[in-house]
This record gives sequence, C-alpha cells and structure tokens, in this order.
Amino acid sequence: MKRTILILMLMLIAAVSHGQKTVVTGILLDSLTRAGEPAAVVAFFRSDVAIGYAVTDEEGRFSQTLQGTGGYRLVFSNIGRKTRTVPFSLQGQATVDLGEILIEDDVQTLEAGSVIAQRNLVVMDVDRLTYKVEDDVDARTSTVLDMLRKVPMVSVDGQDRITVNGSSSFQVYVDGKPNPMISANPSAVFKSMPASFVKKIEVVTNPGARYDAEGVGGVLNITTTSDRSAGTKVTDGKYGTIGIIGATRGAGGSAFYTMQKGKWALSLNGQALRSRNKGALVDIERVQKMQEGDMTTVSHNRTDVNIPMYTGSLNLSYEIDTLNLLSFGAGWMHFGMESEGTGSTAIHGPGYDFTYDGLVYINNTSNNITANADYQHLWAGRPDRSFILSYQYNGNPSVNNTVNTFETPSESFLNLNDRRSDALINSQSHTIQADFTTPVAEGSHKLNVGAKLIARHNYSDQDDYLHDGESFVADPVGSLEYDFYNNIISAYAEYDAKFGPVGFKTGARYEHTLQKVAYSEGDGEGFRMNYGNLVPNVSLQYNISQMQNVGLSYNMRISRPGITYLNPYVNISDPTVKSYGNTDLKAEMAHNMNLVYNYFSPKWIVSLTLRDTYTGNGISQFSFYDNESIMNTTYGNIVTSNNLGFNLFLTWIPGNRTRVMLNGGAGHNSISSKALKQSNKGFDYNAIIGLQQTMKHDWRVSANVIAIGRSVSLQGWHSGMAMGVLGVTKSILEDRLTFSLSGVTHLTGGKGMRQTTWSEGAGFTSKVVNTIPMRTLTLNVTFSFGRQDSAKVKSARKTIHNDTELNQRSEAESFGTMMSM
Repeated sequence: MKRTILILMLMLIAAVSHGQKTVVTGILLDSLTRAGEPAAVVAFFRSDVAIGYAVTDEEGRFSQTLQGTGGYRLVFSNIGRKTRTVPFSLQGQATVDLGEILIEDDVQTLEAGSVIAQRNLVVMDVDRLTYKVEDDVDARTSTVLDMLRKVPMVSVDGQDRITVNGSSSFQVYVDGKPNPMISANPSAVFKSMPASFVKKIEVVTNPGARYDAEGVGGVLNITTTSDRSAGTKVTDGKYGTIGIIGATRGAGGSAFYTMQKGKWALSLNGQALRSRNKGALVDIERVQKMQEGDMTTVSHNRTDVNIPMYTGSLNLSYEIDTLNLLSFGAGWMHFGMESEGTGSTAIHGPGYDFTYDGLVYINNTSNNITANADYQHLWAGRPDRSFILSYQYNGNPSVNNTVNTFETPSESFLNLNDRRSDALINSQSHTIQADFTTPVAEGSHKLNVGAKLIARHNYSDQDDYLHDGESFVADPVGSLEYDFYNNIISAYAEYDAKFGPVGFKTGARYEHTLQKVAYSEGDGEGFRMNYGNLVPNVSLQYNISQMQNVGLSYNMRISRPGITYLNPYVNISDPTVKSYGNTDLKAEMAHNMNLVYNYFSPKWIVSLTLRDTYTGNGISQFSFYDNESIMNTTYGNIVTSNNLGFNLFLTWIPGNRTRVMLNGGAGHNSISSKALKQSNKGFDYNAIIGLQQTMKHDWRVSANVIAIGRSVSLQGWHSGMAMGVLGVTKSILEDRLTFSLSGVTHLTGGKGMRQTTWSEGAGFTSKVVNTIPMRTLTLNVTFSFGRQDSAKVKSARKTIHNDTELNQRSEAESFGTMMSM
C-alpha cells in the first residue's frame, strides 16, 4: 500500500513538473553595433535533444514556451556568425528573461587580412519585409533608387517610376516619419541620395490599423543610418564616418557623427550631392483625327539637368530612467532642379504647315523642414506595455520658375508669345498622436489603440506672364492664388493574437477628412469636402515550422486626390497642351488580398507572394482634343482596375564567399473606363538577378542584370528596359577605410536607353520616346572613426506615421516636371 502511494506521488510530481510551462525571452544583439539580429533562429536543447525553436523579430527579440524543469541550453548558429550557447535552468517560473545575448562574426582567415562573412539581406514576415541595405556591398556606390530595384515587392522601370506591391500609389517615410518633399517626387530624390545613407528599407504590404489608410500599394519606410531603436543599451563614446563620392554624372560628400554621455545621446548627419544629366532626348508625335484630314504634331527636345541636394539631421535622446524616454529630432533637406532645354515642333494638317523652335528654362527649389518630439513610458514588470505621445511639425516651402521663349513663325493658330511662370508653394502641418499598447491573455495577445490629429495648410501663389514685345506683362487669366486646408482626425483599434502556431490580427481605422480650398486670385471656385472612411484589415498567419510560414491577409486602402489633381490652374507652358486638375475628384478606394509563403534557412531564403488589387473608382490621367485643336490633359475617377500577380524573392548562399539573388514578379492588369469607353489589359514582368562574390584579400565583386517588361495603362502602354551594374569594393585599415567602384550601363543599342509611351484616345494617338543617358562610373571613399557600438540615439518604439502627408502618385507631377515644347 505504501509502495503504491509512493509511486502515485512520484507520478503526480512528474506530471506536474512536465506540465509546468515557462516563457523564455531574450534579445540577440550584434557585439559591435549593438543592433538587434532579426530573423535569427535560436534552438532550445535539453539533454542534447532539440525541444523547440524560435525566430527573432525585427529588434532581435525572441520568446519561446518550454515545459518542465531542470537544465536547458539555448544555441544560436548561423553562417558567418560564431555559435553561441547559453545554459539556463527552469524551476517552474512563469517567465525567464535571458537578457542580452551578444553574437560575433565568424572570421575565417584564408590569408592574412582576409575576412569572409555572409549575412542574410532580407527579413520576412507575412505582412512586411525588410531589406538590410547596410549589409549589401552594392550600397557603397549605389543610390537609393538603385537599391530599390533589389527590394522585394518594389519595381523601378526605365523612367524611374516606382511601384510598390504592383501600385504607383504608396506612402514614403524616412525613419518612420513623413517627408513631404520626398513623397512629392521620390524617384528624383532617391536617384540623388547615396545608398550609404540608408540602413534598411522596409516594405509594409499589409499595413494594419495603426497605419494611416493612405496608399494603395502600402508603405515604403527608409531607415537612415542615424536612426536607432529604443531599448538598446549603449556605452559612452563616439563614432563617425566621412565619405566622398565622385562620378561621371556628379560628386558629393557626407558626414555622420554620434556620441553618448550618460543618459544623453546625440547624432548629427549631413550630406551634399550635385548630379547632372546632359543630353536627355524627348521625341513626340501626336496625330489628331479630324473630318477634313489628320493633323500631325512632331517635336524633338533636348534637355540638360543639374540637381543639387543637401540634407542635415539632428537626433537627441534623454533616458530619464529605465521606464521613461524623451527623444527629439530635427531635419532639413534641400532639393533643386535646374534644367535648360531646346526644342523644335512641326505641325502639319489641313490648312496648317509650319514649324517653330523654342527654349525652356526651369529652376525649381524645395526645402523640407521637420521637427519632432516623442515621450515614451513603459510599465515596470511589463516592458511590452507602452504609451507614446508624439508631436511633429513639417514645413515644405518651394519655388518653381519657368521661362519659355519661341521663334514665332509667320502663320500659326497657336499663341506663341514668350511666357514666364513664377510659383511660390508652401505646406505646413502639425501632427499630434497618442498610442497605447498592452498585452492581454498572459502576453500571447496584444491590443493596440490610438488617436491622431493632422492639421495641414497648403498655400500656392502662381503668377503667369506673357511677353508683349518689350517686357513680360502679368496674365490674370493664367494666375492663381489659393489656400488648401486639409484636416484629418482618426482613431484605431487593433487586436493581435497568437494561438500556438497560428497568428491572427484584425483591426479597423476610422478617418474623418475636412478639406477646404479658398481662392484669393484666379478663376477657381472655392469648395469644401467633408467625408469619412472606415478602413478594416484582417490577417491570418500559420507557422508551418520555425523555418516556414504562410499568411493570408485582406486590407482596404484609400488614395486621396492631392492638390495637383484638384488644382484647376491651367498650365500652358507647352503651347500645344493644356494641363489642369479636377475639383470633383473623390478618394480612391482599393481592396487588397495577399497570400504569402516564406521559407528561411542558413543557405536559402524564399518569399513568394500572390496578390490581387481591385479598385472601382480609380483616379487616372486622360487626354482629349478641344475645338481649338489643343490637347487637354486632366484627371477623373474614371477607372475600374484589377491587378493580379505574384512576386518571388530568392537568395542562395552556397558558401561564405558567394550570394546569388533573384527578385522579380509578373502580373496581369485589366483596366476599363465607361466614361471614356475604353479598356486595356496586358501582362507585365520585372526581374533582377544578382551575384556577390568575395575574392582573395577581401575584394568583393558584385554583378546585377535588371529587366522590366512592357506595362499597360488605360490609354496605352509603356515599353520595357534592361540595364547592368558591376561593382568592386575593398576595405583596409580594419575596415575603417573603404574604396568602392561601380559602373552602370543600359543593355540596349544606342547612346542611351530608349523608353516609349503610346497613348490612344477619342480622335487622337500619341507616341513619346525618351532617350536617357545611362552610362555612369562612380567612385566612393569612406572613412570611419571611433567605436561603432557606442553612442546611439534612442527613439520611441512607435512614433508618428503620416501616411496622409502626400499622395505619391497625385503629387508626383507637382515638382520637377518638364513640359515638352
């Protein structure tokens, strides 16, 4: 009897011990940079038997539930990294925090001074992915636009048009905060911005309720080298880099400095770059079909462009204590474009046969000024509960000046008086945001709630002048002055739950928009818009294993028409074309479905996404001829579209010295418009194949081939392109001094890359051929000093994300657009 009772007691103790569950947490940090190690696999062992795996998040944190008590081991092992083993014991606690686990590069000395290490460039999740630019050797001599061609879910065509998740409507952030000037013309800015200025590029394809509803394609977040996340311990010290860049099409320099002293941390960042592009050609042929016969307009234009860009930023943080953090930031960016062009236009038709020549000079300058302050509070014993209060100011003053002169023929039905346009544009916004995050259900579930207010004022004063033979005289018909007030009030709630291998997230966001436009000068009529949007989202994720996951998501996104689309100002810098906006436009609404599969191993990364986007009231640009035989270009909610496609990203690391990468996608786009009685459909594709090889003595060579297929629009199509990039990099003095050389060329015949755009509408056809000089040789030299693991400015976990700052698509034409003559 006693023996039976003893056996039962031992069985009960064993059952209870085995049933006890403990949540083991920790964070993997790079031993030098103190940055988190994302997407790393850690294994848990007991008696040399693997009993569980966990994958770190973007900050390097992990969490794993283990059963039982006794001795355990955590093991981290990855190509290019030293194996790290951490022993620990469980005694029935609810949670055990292993703290910071420092990891190091695995340096293999093949010859003296030869260092070989390969790191994964992409961190994947079902609703976002991150491309680690700073770990890509090509970043030393490339621009941000070049690196975007390598980022999954992003495509850049031959005319530098950017699409995200198959859409040209997306939002751009810098360090998690909006930059109106970059949002207005991201292609031009990214083409001038060195990639060495960027730490990582994040593509959020399924933004949750915490994000603003703006942007059909999602969110593109550029994290610069000056940004550092909160929660990372650093030591007192300083670190800095100095770089110079010289190229056949420009030159510049950059400097970065950061320091830490006690609870204070400071970083300064600045760069200056001037690029130029000479000899860009534009050939246009338009045919207007009339009863008495066709009228043909043929023009040839040549343009030389100079682009200066200067940036500066300051970030400051003060850690009041372990639970409270204050952070401040300020930034300035200047972007300009000065272009001179010559053109010749010939018009042939019934009763018309004449030619005129012209000159165009454009000088645009834009400045962006930002300032922000964040306060973060954490709860003792619950570090995953946080409250963030943020404020941000944005100012974007710009000046756009254009002068057109013509050699007037003896006979012409066009107004060919010389003309000048001066525009002063300013945008100011104030944003206040509050976010609260708390775990529920013993930490396996999380609730996010928040509210936000954006008060924005845009001002524009555009004056047109016509030459009367002696001087420029104001033209009141073409002049316009207005104020655009855009206030958005929003609130959201989002619930994130995990049930073993299954993850579920759902939420909703309500945004109420109040817009007002008042005209002080010109023929425009003031108007008001007052509307609300409820935007839901839901996603489901299943972890097949620690190395694989699959996810299904749905979200609704909106795209508000920007002032460029609404502005009724008539641009007549080209005598043969009138361009203007439409004040009756409504917010575009899109429905997105994504099915994602991710696989990760030390040698392979595979990410496959199937996507479908449907829009029932899409905004589209369209053209038509008026009774005066002048082409009119404007916008309307006239398009129904469906884009079905897939994206594939694949990386193969066969050894420590080699990386092979494939990033591409294909899709089918169907577009129709009942208003124009037109429709179009077709397939498109894009692909980049890259090879990175580390040679003897640590010489690193990279080669990339990029190809973009033809794409369709409502009234026509755009041709494809192909280009190649070759680069070599060498570091000396313990990697403190780095030399990089790269070359870029188009892979088609001729002196430049040719891009053709074809359009056809009611009674007209149009063909535009752009010939863009592409061949460029770039040398970059950088030198670093101090300790890189010291002095990092902390920032709040979440801060202001103004998706509504500017609609990239609707504002892209507002800055730097050169009108053909």
